[in-house]
Amino acid sequence: MSKKIVTIQDISCYGQCSITVALPILSAYGIETAILPSAILSTHTSGFKDFTVLDLTEEMPKIIQHWIKENILFDAIYTGYIGDVRQFDLILECKEKLLNGTGLFIVDPAMADNGKLYPALDMKIVEGMKKIVSVSDYCIPNITEACLLTDTPYKSNFTEKEIENLLKKLYAMGSKHIILTGYQVENKIGAIAYDGKDKIIVLKEKQLTSYHGTGDIFSSVIVANILNHKDLKENLNDATEFIIQCIKKTISDSTHSYGVKFEDVLYGKK
Repeated sequence: MSKKIVTIQDISCYGQCSITVALPILSAYGIETAILPSAILSTHTSGFKDFTVLDLTEEMPKIIQHWIKENILFDAIYTGYIGDVRQFDLILECKEKLLNGTGLFIVDPAMADNGKLYPALDMKIVEGMKKIVSVSDYCIPNITEACLLTDTPYKSNFTEKEIENLLKKLYAMGSKHIILTGYQVENKIGAIAYDGKDKIIVLKEKQLTSYHGTGDIFSSVIVANILNHKDLKENLNDATEFIIQCIKKTISDSTHSYGVKFEDVLYGKK
């Protein structure tokens, strides 16, 4: 029987990120996917000027209550970019009332990169993310987000011991499984999974170019593989390799700087 998930994040109408990558990727991996949009943006917030934002905080409770009334339950809730601090309590209500008995609560605290919060976000969002991370089954932060969540000063290079301490701090917050992305060793980059005891590390050759939205794509592949019961190391390898192939498909097209051509890679996986 196929799994059923709801993803709670924004719709960036143009730019290949958030729900516009999560929905096709999860569906292609065989996961029935519902959406609970937190906002609608004309584009994502990186590299575009004067983007429009329609906050959906007032609409979200109506959707949630309708689902509760219809007795709709999910095998997982997967959160991403959240732009309004009021939405964190709504997310916790979803966790309480919309997950089935064995359902998973998965948080991608998509709020920052390269040492900085995304535009229009502030520390209130960080505090809200801490609330939902603390009760998550899986948390999938990048290095910057991990630093914000644990009140750790950000820097461009961390030692192996410092990364280990960062993982321990994240685990101590309450999440059962940490998947830390953007871990770099020399010319390699990848991810580390940590469950309070064991670490699993997957590293690949670092690509010369980075793109917006790859974190959302990585998390979506990870979430799909979790629900499909894929071995965790294979999962990390699959998600990391997926991103590399997306970058390789995109790098030769100078007009496509706003995201990656994940569709080409997804189609090739059929």
